[in-house]
Amino acid sequence: MGAETTLATASLRRPAARDAVARHHRRSFRVDHTMALLLLPLVAFLALALLGPLLPLPATHQDLLNRLAPPVGLGGTWAHPLGTDGLGRDLLARTATAARTSLIIGITATLLTAVAGVVLGLIAGVIGGWPERVVLAFVDAQLAMPFVVVGIAMAATLGQSIATVLVTLIVTGWVSYTRIVRLQARALTTAPFIEAAIAAGAGQGRLLFRHVLPNIWPAIIIIASQMVAAMIIYEASLSYLGLGLPPRYISLGGLVRDGQTQIFQAWWASAVPGLALALAVFAFNLLGEEVQRRWRKDD
Repeated sequence: MGAETTLATASLRRPAARDAVARHHRRSFRVDHTMALLLLPLVAFLALALLGPLLPLPATHQDLLNRLAPPVGLGGTWAHPLGTDGLGRDLLARTATAARTSLIIGITATLLTAVAGVVLGLIAGVIGGWPERVVLAFVDAQLAMPFVVVGIAMAATLGQSIATVLVTLIVTGWVSYTRIVRLQARALTTAPFIEAAIAAGAGQGRLLFRHVLPNIWPAIIIIASQMVAAMIIYEASLSYLGLGLPPRYISLGGLVRDGQTQIFQAWWASAVPGLALALAVFAFNLLGEEVQRRWRKDD
């Protein structure tokens, strides 16, 4: 009788267990499916930026007989799927080249601002004292300076170049990391493992980079994933205003500026690079929000 009862109970539990596993797989599929949909804009922008060199027409090739040709669907041909600009240059090739430039500058500027901002935030949050007061003074000074004013000052002093754009982005971007890292590090200074490390004789460098930094990596990754979009739009803004990259470089902001002179005659000359810029910002913002959501869920 006891064996029969055990077998009956087991037979009832097996369907329940199978249902639980099935529900788990369905939830995982929904999560993965949602993640895939969220990554579609990012994949599309990366494909545009990375596959640009494989296009048949170079970005600088001029075809004056086909200047301001419309995109396919508006009377254009597949020779220029997204149309041409005022000099007959293929907008798809130029937008792909500009997207690659924006991606490189955005990622590079994000990494450099992360290094500067994280180091200063760690110093202010863990060491404290006069180093913290100095860092906070620089934070207040930077927040008081508008981004465009810094861009004008840098362009007038250093001239137009990629280095000038990177310096401008670093000078205006490190504060975002410093403020968050300082608060995170300050909260960790009273943790038992930090007090134990200090009691064991850990130096400032070991304390900062061996004990504090690994525990604030999630916050840094979230900021970085969101800062890429900000750096791309900042670089495009500088180029649109004539304060960014030199004319020999193709940038999304520069393409939008060049196309606005024919906005009523050929609106696509500005709309195509503008949509690519919007896609980049939208994609990286989605990535940052998804990273933040998953981190909070795991936390």
